[in-house]
Amino acid sequence: MKTFAVAMLLLCAALAAQAAGIDGKWISEKDVGDADGKTYKHTSILTLKNDGGSLTGTVVQTSAAPWMKEMTGRSIEITDGKVDGDKFSFKLKIDLAKGERISVYEGTIEGDELKGTLKFRGIGITQDFSAKRTK
Repeated sequence: MKTFAVAMLLLCAALAAQAAGIDGKWISEKDVGDADGKTYKHTSILTLKNDGGSLTGTVVQTSAAPWMKEMTGRSIEITDGKVDGDKFSFKLKIDLAKGERISVYEGTIEGDELKGTLKFRGIGITQDFSAKRTK
């Protein structure tokens, strides 16, 4: 009976840790191209918080890529954020001079790493996405 009680406590602790597993700062780095043929470093810093399955937070992107000039350094609130176990999803709505751009992030929490896909609505591009927890 004592072993069962200890096992249940460990299970509850693991589930609680998993539910809070997305809270904190994450960094995603990748290389992006531009029409000029050059490659640029693109960094996104995600600050995320799980509030009972509702995911809130911000994303700040920086890059020297010419097409990023209008967005670099801006803090963007995430919308429609959800966390369900180890799965997460959220949207970024970015207002630009050329109109609104929506990016959809979907993936899983794997310890200190987020893995999934990033879909750019309206232009039909889907990319792999990953981010590591910052210390």
